[in-house]
Amino acid sequence: MNPNNNKIGLALGSGGVRGLAHIGVIKVLLKNKIHIDYISGSSAGALVGAYLATFGEIETLEKLILKKSKDFLPLFFDFSLRGGVLNGEKISIFLEKILNNTQFSETKIPLSIITTDLISGQAVTISSGSIVPAVRGSISIPVVFKPLKHLDKLLVDGGLSDPVPVDILIENGANKVIAVNLYHKNEFKDREFTFSKVVLRSTRIAMHNLSKISVKNANLILNPDTSNIDDLKITDYFKTKTIKKIIAIGEKEALLHLLEIKKLKNNI
Repeated sequence: MNPNNNKIGLALGSGGVRGLAHIGVIKVLLKNKIHIDYISGSSAGALVGAYLATFGEIETLEKLILKKSKDFLPLFFDFSLRGGVLNGEKISIFLEKILNNTQFSETKIPLSIITTDLISGQAVTISSGSIVPAVRGSISIPVVFKPLKHLDKLLVDGGLSDPVPVDILIENGANKVIAVNLYHKNEFKDREFTFSKVVLRSTRIAMHNLSKISVKNANLILNPDTSNIDDLKITDYFKTKTIKKIIAIGEKEALLHLLEIKKLKNNI
């Protein structure tokens, strides 16, 4: 329990491979004994948040990713002929292994995962039942991953409806919220565009603006600058040096704001 009756919520945002920066942020928080009372996650943030909520630590996940980095690429060779390029079954098996098929009721820290219903277009918050399908739904980037049928809905990427889920933490009882937003202003420096860059920039503009709405009620916003990751080839994402670099970016951002975080904790 935090002093002064503060209940701190941690909102971990979407962002694909950028989500590794969440690990760096969490390492700094735990090292400095910043107790987290509630966790929410969207897309990549759902995966990292689910691990933290389940085990109460993050270094084992970091070690696993660094040790098995070359094993992650085959997870994406899981092709589907309907609904998405990738079926997602291999990802589900991977999630079951690292999350031990944990139920929301068994987590060390209360957890809420945000997904999006492809049918209604609305955000769907999952906080009961098995964690794995919730995470699998939240990370399901449309077209890339086949949508997941779950809870009478067709679930896709949580980032499409709530990329940095702050408000659910306040609804759950947090009176101080730290938000980690992975969409950075430095993404908009490039002025030369190929067709693929136009598509990517268009998506980034939408996500950047939506994330600003998502974080408006946060007490503190951490904004790791992972904007240069888009310059890498997808195969570079799974290299140890890339993983370490992204995690370090998260650590740097958290350390930069550590005094503010401690003030938030102590209600100064």
